[in-house]
Amino acid sequence: MDSVTQAALGATVAGAIAGKRCNAKVLLTGAALGTLPDLDVVIDYGDAVSNTIKHRGFTHSLLLIPIFSLFVSWLYCRFRTDAFWSFKRVFALVLSVLVTHVAIDVMTTYGTQLLWPLPGYFEVGNVFIIDRFTPYLCLLVLSLRCFQSAWVGVGARALF
Repeated sequence: MDSVTQAALGATVAGAIAGKRCNAKVLLTGAALGTLPDLDVVIDYGDAVSNTIKHRGFTHSLLLIPIFSLFVSWLYCRFRTDAFWSFKRVFALVLSVLVTHVAIDVMTTYGTQLLWPLPGYFEVGNVFIIDRFTPYLCLLVLSLRCFQSAWVGVGARALF
């Protein structure tokens, strides 16, 4: 999936987990985490075919993502303490964003090595690699979620 879709999906998931604490930092963090697994494109595996085949390898592995999420969560909580952003909540955010990245990549025809280092690609093949509808849908859901409390407040004032 393209990076715009992954960033929009990551921001949407992060905003949903943040709830009323959703702000620009949370959305940017979700967007950055949403594109993080695709940074393995900078690794040169030797030739163009290997670069394409091995792109969705260890960074998309459901066996490694929880370990990486634990590490990122630990790092965040080590250097930044906040009652709302507990280790469990940060872990849920990081894990959810990374797993949804992998889940949407499985929907493409390129396939993903979900169980790396075990061999095998998994693919559903129902979404083209470049999708322009999903980012707009994610942004719509995100805007509805972020402004939900404002709309509820306006409705409650109209009733009373």
